[in-house]
Amino acid sequence: MTHPSVTIQITTELSPSTPSWMGEVAAFAQVLSHTGILKAIEEQVRFARTRFGTYDLIDFAVVLLGYAISGEPTLQAFYERLAPFAEAYMALFGRNHLPHRSTLSRFLAALDQPTVEALRTLFQKDLLARSPFSSPGGLFDRRGAQWLVMDVDGTRQAVRQRALPQTDSLPAPHRRFDQVCAPGYQGRKRGEVVRTRTVVLQAHTHQFLGTFGSPGNGDYRGELRRAIAVIASYAKQLGLSPAFMLVRLDGLYGDAAPLLDVLSAGLGVITRSRAYLLLDLDLVQQILARPPDHVSTHPESHMQRSLYDCASMPLTPTGPEMRLVIATHAGASADPTVGTLRDRVVYELLQLM
Repeated sequence: MTHPSVTIQITTELSPSTPSWMGEVAAFAQVLSHTGILKAIEEQVRFARTRFGTYDLIDFAVVLLGYAISGEPTLQAFYERLAPFAEAYMALFGRNHLPHRSTLSRFLAALDQPTVEALRTLFQKDLLARSPFSSPGGLFDRRGAQWLVMDVDGTRQAVRQRALPQTDSLPAPHRRFDQVCAPGYQGRKRGEVVRTRTVVLQAHTHQFLGTFGSPGNGDYRGELRRAIAVIASYAKQLGLSPAFMLVRLDGLYGDAAPLLDVLSAGLGVITRSRAYLLLDLDLVQQILARPPDHVSTHPESHMQRSLYDCASMPLTPTGPEMRLVIATHAGASADPTVGTLRDRVVYELLQLM
């Protein structure tokens, strides 16, 4: 068998390949143009600042949108990959010139919070105005009532900072993350400073309804109030009663004050409580002395949890009353990651209303 001849051509001209994410960016740009969001950003979001040259806010916005879609690790990597196709990329959004990296850096440093909120409001209105799903989904209880579960979760990202020499002959260290990060609780992550982000997620359609970030440990109660406002607007847009919006929270919000914020808005809530002093109440002790209401076995680990139902427990001495579910299991370690250990038994508390 003879082998076919192979021809190799070599040229000194560069011929970079199209980025794999360019097609997704093109489709997204078409959607933004078709729905009028690009025009709305140009007309409704204003941010006047010197040293921006001929660029407008929309130029920087489309760069950041493309960066988010691309999945590139850094803005520098995104710019290097985009450089051969800069003109075509901006043309997708109806723009002419790609902002230089230094100009984008000055823009991000000068951007104020009112402009960010204007952009957030614009995208949120569009999210609530249209939905790609025929139904928002939900859970149905035994009485046939529909509940929409909304996840409000605070996550944190730790940032590593290299050690710098500090002597009288050297200037004070200048950290680039000082504007967005601060010392705070790091959990199991390694780093010197952290940033906290609160995310609002529709659990059934997996739509992100909002995200709010703060340096350090953040303002979790303030961000929770903002999340409540977003959820209330979402319920109003769908024509649903806020009482059937079930807000799912983790232990960060397991105190009385955050729960009162949710209940005052008329929303349902289920959260992991950290008010372990409730275990010392006489009523709770009487319920724990009885046989459990249900025994749950995990299908994989086969761990058994005994569940005790406290149908009505006061959240505060003056009310309101919430349902308390206590889950117990044998303690495997002296310091459980979830719950509290008493007499070799781990107690986990769940509050719902």
